[in-house]
Amino acid sequence: MAIVLKPKKSETASAVPTTSDLAVGEICVNVADRKIYTRKSNNSIVIVGSHIETDVGGTSVGGDVTGTVSNIQIGSNTVGITELNVSDGSAGQYLTTNGSGTLSFATDSTNVSGTAVGGDLSGTVSNAQIATNTVGITELNVSDGTNGQLLKTNGSGTLSFTDPGATIQQATSKAVTMAIALG
Repeated sequence: MAIVLKPKKSETASAVPTTSDLAVGEICVNVADRKIYTRKSNNSIVIVGSHIETDVGGTSVGGDVTGTVSNIQIGSNTVGITELNVSDGSAGQYLTTNGSGTLSFATDSTNVSGTAVGGDLSGTVSNAQIATNTVGITELNVSDGTNGQLLKTNGSGTLSFTDPGATIQQATSKAVTMAIALG
């Protein structure tokens, strides 16, 4: 004659036995969830087995992930310092890697606004000024003129040297005329 084992059971989905339901080593089957539970000697309830479907691709997932088993995505706003396994940084720091899988927080070394400048500039990066007598023909990106010529613009950003010609003479002449007329 065959021996019949009849473990405790539940047909309620998500029902988990408590320590008052099971003795140490006793098993309980949740038929709805297809899971087998037992009570350990430290009084914890653990899953010792569960049914895995052969076609789980369309089975929904939950917790910190969304989608289905075949198309799983990490849920929005679920990855934080704990999940990254890194010590938290200070405000304004960014996450960096050493290239070997170790993450850490670092300070932005490109924030150099208070750093002093030199060469043809004076002041700081955030308040740089062109130093006195440092802009010449090369910096203006214009061909050098000859002695006595004036620098002029075409009104569209192009600079060139030109002879003073009649323009200066006419302006001087008009100024003298106006001065005489005004008395």
